[in-house]
Amino acid sequence: MSCKISRRNFMRCAGIGALALASTGLLGGCTKFDAEYGMNEVVTFTDKKGGSFSMAITQAVEIAAGRHEDMAENYRLNIDETQRYVYLHIEVNNNTGEEIELYNKRYGIDWFDPKYTDEKIRDHFYEPNKEEKLPDDYRTTYPNANKVVEAPAVIWAYNNGMYLNDGKFGAVCYTGTAGQPREANTYAEIPTGASYIDCIGQISENLQTLRIVYRAAGKEVNFVLYPSQFE
Repeated sequence: MSCKISRRNFMRCAGIGALALASTGLLGGCTKFDAEYGMNEVVTFTDKKGGSFSMAITQAVEIAAGRHEDMAENYRLNIDETQRYVYLHIEVNNNTGEEIELYNKRYGIDWFDPKYTDEKIRDHFYEPNKEEKLPDDYRTTYPNANKVVEAPAVIWAYNNGMYLNDGKFGAVCYTGTAGQPREANTYAEIPTGASYIDCIGQISENLQTLRIVYRAAGKEVNFVLYPSQFE
């Protein structure tokens, strides 16, 4: 198992780690996984059976008024002059032989049952905004980002050391061609094999450091990004 740990990183993340929530008992290895990874750096977990699970952030796009507004339109994202969002694309390869939960079952919102299913994810995330006048049963190609950011995913985000969106950072898992989401390939759990996770969350005006924390089985991995890296 690749496990880069420094005392500096451990101490800085100790307070955050106290809030860590288990999403699955599948992954083994280090008790703490507090190394910092940047853009395009691959992190690999190894489970107790020798299977691996790897992930890397390969794209970060800032969405704001006058900036990537085409993406905001695709994702039905409501933005104004005071709002900034970031879209992250995470490449994933799950060779553990089992699906891995993407959503945190200890936290829920109105439409979530204790058991999230692919059907529930698709039904909710692909609904248009209420104010949009679209044909009956119309389904968008891209998920509705205004609903994605509310999802209690096991991916959490921190802005300059503080929670973003009450610690929630919306995520949707796909298989298929990267960057081309399709409703039929949307998953509530990370499937086996190659897939990707699209994340959308709101960021603050004074953003200096964006930390993305993926948590599983009481362990965590930290990705650290900077605004200069955003497209």
